Amino acid sequence: MPRSVGDRYICEKCGAQLVYEKACPCNEEMAHSEICCGGQMKRVSEGAPG
Repeated sequence: MPRSVGDRYICEKCGAQLVYEKACPCNEEMAHSEICCGGQMKRVSEGAPG
């Protein structure tokens, strides 16, 4: 699934956050992984504080 500008991910272990500043050009079939502290980061829903 491509990533859009503003998509946010958080590491539930250390609290680090990743924010996409540029849209990902990949197609729907491409696998993506946002990894921190050895695990997949959790997507932060729109409107969530942070």
